[in-house]
Amino acid sequence: MPESRAKQTLPLEPPVSEADARARKRLPQIGLALTALYLVGLVAYLWMQGQNPADLRLNELGDFLGGVSSPLAFLWIVLGFLQQSREIRLSGKALQLQAAEMKRSVDEHRRLVEVGENSNQGRAPGE
Repeated sequence: MPESRAKQTLPLEPPVSEADARARKRLPQIGLALTALYLVGLVAYLWMQGQNPADLRLNELGDFLGGVSSPLAFLWIVLGFLQQSREIRLSGKALQLQAAEMKRSVDEHRRLVEVGENSNQGRAPGE
């Protein structure tokens, strides 16, 4: 059996391209930038309106905080969904690579069995 053929295996993890690595880092950066922009806009709006959330009663403050934080929560949910869809795509590629490697392994074992059977046929029964 040639050594080069026996060592031809694919990695179990799919190769991560530069674009995938950049996209993985880019989503949190986009989220942080949009969050900062939203908070700056909110503070500017409150300042221009002359409103101070500290002057609100507790139930009004809770309503205010719930209303202000819901767009941020939605933003981060969407970004998490996008991140997971990329991860699922990479997992699918890894499964395809594993299936291809298993098929090669089965083919190689069949070939080895055939070689073994052919070499045994040439021997005498007592050997």
